[in-house]
Amino acid sequence: MNEQEKTTMNIIEPEGLSSCGADSGAWCGQALTRVLIGMTLTGLTLNVLCLNYILPAIGMVFLLVGLRALRRENAGFKGGYVIAILRTFHITVWMILDTTIYADVLTGTTAAVVLTLFNLVIVLAQVVCLWSGLKALRQKAGFDAKCGAAAALIVWNVVLCALGLISWSGWIMLSVMIAAYIIIMRRLFALAGELDGAGCTITPVPVRVKDWQLVLSLAVLLAAGMACGYAFGGSYPMEWTPLDHSAQAEVQSTKAKLLELGFPEAVLNDLSSEDIAMCEGATQILSRTEDKPVNDGREVTTQTGENSCRIDTVYDAKELRLTGVAVRVGEYRWIIFHHFLWTQPMNYCGTEAVQLWPNGQSDWWQDGDATGRVLCSRDGQTLAAAYHSLDTQDTFTTDFFGNSQSSINLTGAFSMPRGSENQRGYVCFPIQIAQEDTYVNSWVNYTHQNTWAQYPARTAREGMWSSSAFKTIQFALQFDATEGRMMY
Repeated sequence: MNEQEKTTMNIIEPEGLSSCGADSGAWCGQALTRVLIGMTLTGLTLNVLCLNYILPAIGMVFLLVGLRALRRENAGFKGGYVIAILRTFHITVWMILDTTIYADVLTGTTAAVVLTLFNLVIVLAQVVCLWSGLKALRQKAGFDAKCGAAAALIVWNVVLCALGLISWSGWIMLSVMIAAYIIIMRRLFALAGELDGAGCTITPVPVRVKDWQLVLSLAVLLAAGMACGYAFGGSYPMEWTPLDHSAQAEVQSTKAKLLELGFPEAVLNDLSSEDIAMCEGATQILSRTEDKPVNDGREVTTQTGENSCRIDTVYDAKELRLTGVAVRVGEYRWIIFHHFLWTQPMNYCGTEAVQLWPNGQSDWWQDGDATGRVLCSRDGQTLAAAYHSLDTQDTFTTDFFGNSQSSINLTGAFSMPRGSENQRGYVCFPIQIAQEDTYVNSWVNYTHQNTWAQYPARTAREGMWSSSAFKTIQFALQFDATEGRMMY
């Protein structure tokens, strides 16, 4: 027996497998297959059933485990393993952040651009490491050191990055890229089989943590992080302070006048002294109140004929009371109030949003800054806080014919404390009207988050019309501002 045959027998000798653990002495094709499966899954972006998050996460586990077994073979695989650790950390952190409302905090910032570019660089670097490692492994197995499929994968990733940077779109290019990717990956999987067929094995490496233990640890870490994200990162930080009931003392005369004109007392008691003072000199008040359901109700079937029936939705509770008040303080100036009150405690305290839609039209427009606050009761005490944010938001709508229209809507975002009750609040803004024939249609869209179960987590402001985790209730204050009468 010559020296080369002895060396080959030492590499694949069964005793070496049991002494070094489950991750050593295996055929290299098995580890390579894991790496290739990982690269395939991390490259998939199927935006259904959260697969665009699940598949890349599973793919990173395959990459990490596969490159972990290959890391002692050559410098290429070692570099790929280090990058796999970085990418696993990156994906784990962002998957945890996506259970909170702070995942998009960097959107539109320079830091977001830097992180995106860094992610592109390390993805490309990992493909280069794979190419380098495969060349060395093929040479070790006695094959030609060239690896055209891995080199083609590098070119494919460069082209994909370039297309992304220039925002290229089109079915033809997409089809070409998919077809090329399938051909490249099929060739790489075939390469793994060729190396197995040649008897190439991994250099035995003692390990303290086995693959299944590593995967389980990552899963536990991710689950714990996501649980903490849902528990502590699902609401806005609010500065709640006890309500100072004496603050309205200096505007008692104005408050008395508003009550005399018909301002709803429950709404008036929630106003700040500054907003009451804004109504000084009021001459007329118009108001409207309606209770709205936040639940889905129940269906009731009524027999209407021998072979016909009618199905109605019945609401046993209407938890949200919406009130609109218009205060005339001049011939062409009005102060608009939109007030909300939960007559029953919220079923879930996450994020809430109040959007005024629109907050101005051609014959009337906002004439001053919007103000307001939110209130609640807890432990027998009334608390008040400013909105987390109260500003304008661009909204785009598309009609049946595909015509897009944008509008600027005033939106207030806030969260209520857990264990609170009698949750309420308002938004106030002054308007100026045209001199003749002005009809004010001031709509309010109140959005309530009814569950934590959403991924990625979105706020009521973001998911107002596009998520089942939220329910939006509409209410309108519509009046003839010229004649001073309610329209509905």
